[in-house]
This record gives sequence, structure tokens and C-alpha cells, in this order.
Amino acid sequence: MWLLGLGLYIGEGTKTYENVRIINSDPNVVNLAIKWFKEICKVKNDNITITLHLYPDNDLKECIDFWMETTGLTLKNFRKTQLDRRKDKSTIRKRALPFGTAHINIICNGNKKYGVKLHRRLMGWINGVLSQS
Repeated sequence: MWLLGLGLYIGEGTKTYENVRIINSDPNVVNLAIKWFKEICKVKNDNITITLHLYPDNDLKECIDFWMETTGLTLKNFRKTQLDRRKDKSTIRKRALPFGTAHINIICNGNKKYGVKLHRRLMGWINGVLSQS
């Protein structure tokens, strides 16, 4: 589980600005990331936030309800939704992301081990694994 989550973070996680974030639209990947943060990084629900990035063809309430049900998190874990309102977006790929993308952020919420320290620990793990390959 440790290595699987680390591989996910290498591919989908932020490596800059000392933020801990994974972005994905696949519910299975989002759930895996949350499980990894909880089990391996010992993150509590109070330290997990989700920001949705939606498009003009997404229904806000439907998407929030979907991600709440999918992740098991409550509305208090969700932050302000980002709406992409660009008019020049292609109509060919409508409904390509029916529930938008979920940005899983780990916030310190008063606990220093979940902020910059967690990011630095993740970068250390990544450097250690990549130096072995």
C-alpha cells in the first residue's frame, strides 16, 4: 500500500510549493489516495479537503453529492468549487468528466505534521524510491 500510494503521488501529486495534493477524476484513484493518506500518512478526516473543478456541462449539486458519497467525506471537507466557464472549450468532449476533477488537499489544520512536514516526508520517500531505480 505504501509503494502503491507513493507511485500515485509521483504521478498525480504536487511536488512543489510544499503543498500536499493529488488531483484526479477517477473515483477509484481518488478513493485510493484518501485511503493511502489515512492509512499510511495517518491523516484524519479533519485534515482532508476536496476542491472540485467543474465544467459548464457539470451539475454542481450532483457532483458534490457524487464525491461525498464516493469518498465518505462530509460537506465540511469540501471547499469552494472552481467552475471553468471558458466559452471556447470544445463541445466534442462534453461529459468527458461527468463529475469534474477532485483536488484532494491535506491541510495542517493546527497539526504541523500534516503541512510542510508531510510534504517534505513525501519528497524524501520519493527521492529514496527513485534513487533505487
